[in-house]
Amino acid sequence: MARVLTAIVFLPILFSALWLGAPYWFVALAGAGILLGLYEYYALAKQGGLIQGMLAALAILTAFYVHQHELIVVVIAVLVIVEMLIQLFTRASEDDFSEMLPSAAVKTFGVLYVAVLGGYIIAIRVIESSIPQLPAKLLTLFFIVVFAGDTGAYYTGRTLGKRKLAPKVSPGKTVEGAIGGLAGNVIAALIAHYTFFPELQVIHAIPLALVMGVLGITGDLCESMLKRGAKAKDAGKLIPGHGGLLDRLDSMLFNAPLLYYFYEIFLR
Repeated sequence: MARVLTAIVFLPILFSALWLGAPYWFVALAGAGILLGLYEYYALAKQGGLIQGMLAALAILTAFYVHQHELIVVVIAVLVIVEMLIQLFTRASEDDFSEMLPSAAVKTFGVLYVAVLGGYIIAIRVIESSIPQLPAKLLTLFFIVVFAGDTGAYYTGRTLGKRKLAPKVSPGKTVEGAIGGLAGNVIAALIAHYTFFPELQVIHAIPLALVMGVLGITGDLCESMLKRGAKAKDAGKLIPGHGGLLDRLDSMLFNAPLLYYFYEIFLR
């Protein structure tokens, strides 16, 4: 019930910002979610690095917003240099150096994982196209395919699930749930085609939905692996019935670049 109530409250806000407001409203909402997700990542990692990571993430999201994707490489280069300098001047002894590599890697990886992948959501919103309201159509497709997959997997798994999908990483996920999730992905994409997104051809919609479903499952399992490594059940407690922001972003992060480059190849 908590999941349903959360969706009832959150989805109208999300789609109103997407369809009714200027791009910066949705960008602000998405950016806040991505930064909160990164904050939760650093809380899980327990390695510090919050300040430089957040500043780098903010710069990366700004680069996506202003269509200057080449600046992302510059930001990452600066982040790596700054992190190495911090390690150089804060390690007190030679024994301390053994922790340098995992510490620096964990801090830098968080920005790549959450901000760079999540930043493609912002890149989609600021697309300029001759197709009417294409960014809103793409992102609505994105969210309903992801949400339908998550919902289909959850309820199919609870009802029919018997065979474990990845018991070492996420014991609650089942093969039957994954199949139900993929069916939800495809149904959502077809609904999008026949309602608000006729420019999305069926011949593209079905394989796109299936790939999104597989990436969503993979992203979910990878985030579960991170939580297991941190010995945490959820990344946070911000969203009732779902956990933290990172727990909601997990199936989106791998899919955001996919949808952006789908646009570049098939809809540009």
